[in-house]
Amino acid sequence: MAFEEFLPYVGIISLLIALGIIIYHFGKWRQKNDADREEVKKKLEAISAKVDKIPEELLSKSIDVYKMWEKIKEDPETTRKRRPKE
Repeated sequence: MAFEEFLPYVGIISLLIALGIIIYHFGKWRQKNDADREEVKKKLEAISAKVDKIPEELLSKSIDVYKMWEKIKEDPETTRKRRPKE
């Protein structure tokens, strides 16, 4: 048997090996995407919990800022100087 007789078999075997490698890497890629998807889902849940609190915090902080602004606008009260005790 000469090398030319084995050539078609070598082509078929190399094709099967290449397909196996492609399927293996596709499975790895798909598994990585699933893990990434879970991580993104966890991050989005954490962010959504923080976003839900924003209106309450914004309202309370704006009320605090308004109170501070009103105090700044008030005329300062005059204080009497205390005499030192003798």
